[in-house]
Amino acid sequence: MMSKSPLMVDFTTKDGDSMIYPRAALLSSYASNWDIHFRYHSQPQYEMPEHSSNQNCIIMHHCTLQSPIIETIEGVSQASRINWGKITVLPANVRNKAFWETEYEFITLAFEPNIFIQYITEAIDVDNVELLPTLSHPDPLIHGIALALKSELESNQLGGRVYVDSLVTALMAHLLRNYSVKNPTQSFCKNALPKRKLQQVLDYIHAHLDQDLTLFKLAAIVYMSPSYFSTLFKQSTGLAPHQYIIRYRVERAKQLLLEGKLSIAEISTLVGFTHQSHLSYHFRRRFGSSPKVFISSQ
Repeated sequence: MMSKSPLMVDFTTKDGDSMIYPRAALLSSYASNWDIHFRYHSQPQYEMPEHSSNQNCIIMHHCTLQSPIIETIEGVSQASRINWGKITVLPANVRNKAFWETEYEFITLAFEPNIFIQYITEAIDVDNVELLPTLSHPDPLIHGIALALKSELESNQLGGRVYVDSLVTALMAHLLRNYSVKNPTQSFCKNALPKRKLQQVLDYIHAHLDQDLTLFKLAAIVYMSPSYFSTLFKQSTGLAPHQYIIRYRVERAKQLLLEGKLSIAEISTLVGFTHQSHLSYHFRRRFGSSPKVFISSQ
């Protein structure tokens, strides 16, 4: 008798995981166009049906439960004590299910296998590297990245797209080092970006400040992977790409404020902040006062 095929979950769609959870996610990155698909859940007692996905999925347990969760991967079950910050790694196309007896809060981070390779391929030899399934393992770094992504969504993406890409890059490198089939050989270049290539990137940032600048887009200008590009960019400028972009946006906003021709709202849009409050936040951090106070003091 043939075994029943598991449900196939697509985390890239708006309600892709609705077939395996009784409640909708409380928070989702679906509308954000990130390379990683974030969802924050609070689910009641439940027996999750067996399923698999075309995406890799990391589950970050966002609570401590008194009773264990029964996790099953490819027919092998384990009773796992769930504590705040533990993670479960579910590679793509792995059959899995779970059962919990009480209210359960968790975050899922799903991403396509090709994204995993694209983010780190130039920095590390990744031939035939695959993720290993891992059950309820404490991991402070992934915990921190998941919470940073949650905070980014809750703040209407205050840090910007390149900040998110940087978090994803750190996550991919960490997964490769600690949860992959083999221990890859590091081959990071210790030099900075060549001056010509650095100037190409800076010119692009300055000319497209009002657009959605992504780490992939910047890295593609100099034909590098995001991870490799980020490393060399920071060695060249002393700042991570997202830090440089925010600083330049704020500096440009200051220049426009001094010219006095545009409103704060217009300047905010012109320099690439999605909300005026984002400009105010970063401006205050950089110069010690809000744009409004800065103008009145001139």
